[in-house]
Amino acid sequence: MKHLTLAIASLLLLAVAELFAATPASARGAAPSIMDSPGYQRALQESRKRYREQYSRPYTQPPAVTPRKKWRHRGRR
Repeated sequence: MKHLTLAIASLLLLAVAELFAATPASARGAAPSIMDSPGYQRALQESRKRYREQYSRPYTQPPAVTPRKKWRHRGRR
């Protein structure tokens, strides 16, 4: 009798938890994800566009330090 009451109580508790956990995304069978939001997708596209623009341009900035001419030291012959 004690086990039966415990089993019924746990099933009731599980049913209530499932009822409160039901969201539109979980009702469709998918977990809610920020990656599906339009704002995230727009920010991702803008980031990719900036990356392509940044690395598609040729390198035009001169080096920070200009290399010196190396002198060859010749020994006595």
